[in-house]
Amino acid sequence: MTCQRCDGLMVREQYDNLEFDSAGYEISGWRCLNCGAIVDPVIATHRQPAHKTEPDQLLKQRLKKLVMVA
Repeated sequence: MTCQRCDGLMVREQYDNLEFDSAGYEISGWRCLNCGAIVDPVIATHRQPAHKTEPDQLLKQRLKKLVMVA
């Protein structure tokens, strides 16, 4: 796996989950050997592109109407 930030080598690591006093639980993730970037399942989910709820053309038309009114 390569790093999205620097294209460096990513290695798999285990991290302690410190959320809600969950002693003993670990989360697996990836760390870049070059820049130190860390990616875990939560970070990967948030980096996914958001789904558009309406087409670009409709959004542009609505914005244009708002600008004209103001």
